[in-house]
Amino acid sequence: MSPDLIIHPSSGYELTRATWLAAEKPLFSSFDNVRVQILDQVREGDKVATRWALTGTQKAEFFGVPSAGRTATMTGTTFDVVRDGRIVEHWAEVGISHFLQQLAA
Repeated sequence: MSPDLIIHPSSGYELTRATWLAAEKPLFSSFDNVRVQILDQVREGDKVATRWALTGTQKAEFFGVPSAGRTATMTGTTFDVVRDGRIVEHWAEVGISHFLQQLAA
């Protein structure tokens, strides 16, 4: 990621590079066996569109959901502008609500 990364929030939450990285920490500390799979990826010029799935087994509370040891999958689609090998602009649609539902089921 570029230090000057521009994030275009789709959820209404204002994100910066620092808050995005901070949001990743609870995910990786609350889950074991985290696996990210690229389902589709298309590049045109400096733009890259990616459809992905992240699967993990919950081991600690995550976004207020206590751990029951469930495995859940979150999917998302991201659109990035990449220059000099770094993401300089980022858009994302992430299925966090469905992911949390799987954990709480």
